[in-house]
Amino acid sequence: MSSVHMTLAVLLVAMSTIVHAAGRSENRFGSIYIDGKKAGQIHYTIEYGDNGDVESLKTNASLSILGVKVYNFEQSLHEEWRGGQLHELRGRTDDAGKIYDASLQRGPAQYSGALNGKPIELPDRAFPASVWHYAIVDRTLLFDLKLFKLMNVKTSRSGETLTIDKRKVATERFDFSGDWTATAWFDSKRQLVQFRHHVDNHEVTVRLDD
Repeated sequence: MSSVHMTLAVLLVAMSTIVHAAGRSENRFGSIYIDGKKAGQIHYTIEYGDNGDVESLKTNASLSILGVKVYNFEQSLHEEWRGGQLHELRGRTDDAGKIYDASLQRGPAQYSGALNGKPIELPDRAFPASVWHYAIVDRTLLFDLKLFKLMNVKTSRSGETLTIDKRKVATERFDFSGDWTATAWFDSKRQLVQFRHHVDNHEVTVRLDD
């Protein structure tokens, strides 16, 4: 896999998470830019139960060059959250043909689970690297949703007005540093507007549609 494809994969895994709502499905669409040039699309389908907990999340994204599809990423997650804490996760990721089967359950003092059949444990204070979830902005220990890799981070906040399709959008900007370098912008409703990540000397940006 080329460095650009790897960059996209890392970014999309970081984007895969949840938003709380009640008894409904939500579709969100966005555009993917690599080094400032539009290179693909992303689509999330999030399904909620009557109590507002997420029942499933599906992610589909593709990268095209001159109209030819060159990369595919698919992820299906089933997550259970209680009181703002992740209690159970079951997921399957197809990263350009490489499969990752994952499960995670919250115990009294830690998460326990498996990744492609191998046991794994994570501290219960770790939070998924999920930029859709506004609570990520004050967490110092994250884990990604594909490999369950732990990442220590620091976050700085500032205000910034973005210009999107000639519109001015007032946002909160959060810069993550440490083991994970990324920037996320949220609007006044604390919904994600834009996410940017640097990997292998490429800048990848996902900008969400209205």
